[in-house]
Amino acid sequence: MSEQSPDNLKNQLRIDETSFFHLYERYWKKLYQLGYKYLGDAYRAEGVVQEVFTSIWQRKDSLLLSEDTIENYLVRAVRFRISRIYSDEVRKAKKMDELLLRQTVSDNNHTEQEVLYRFLREDIDKLVNCLPERCKAVYVLSREKGLNNQEIAGNLLISEKTVENQLTKALKFIRKGLDKYPLS
Repeated sequence: MSEQSPDNLKNQLRIDETSFFHLYERYWKKLYQLGYKYLGDAYRAEGVVQEVFTSIWQRKDSLLLSEDTIENYLVRAVRFRISRIYSDEVRKAKKMDELLLRQTVSDNNHTEQEVLYRFLREDIDKLVNCLPERCKAVYVLSREKGLNNQEIAGNLLISEKTVENQLTKALKFIRKGLDKYPLS
């Protein structure tokens, strides 16, 4: 760190309550206009100016500002905060685009799955309708009505062994008819 000359030390401004209010009164409007110019939003421009002055007040004990460069310092601080706002907005926009893209892909996959499911369901129904009557009845009671083998046997007045055989026959026929569908 270089040594400062006595002239430089005279130009240094320590921040106290009086000097802070003087800085605020002198520069707030210019800083606000700068913020409004780039942000186009009065509320956000006020927020940026408030952040800059809040930062100065919080660092008042360690901050030494030169009277010659205070305006440049404040303008740079506002521009820095505006730059950070733009960066945050770009980052948020990228995140939103990613989420939207994921949602679109997910929706497309979901729609595709629904279409494939409908085709599969139609093909299964066609195959079930091609089954012999007893075989069809066993399949419908088992797979569509959710009955177990004992209940099916009781409903159709046949043995459980016959239910098993008819169900095996129906499932084998349907699987063979669905060979065109991928196993995933």
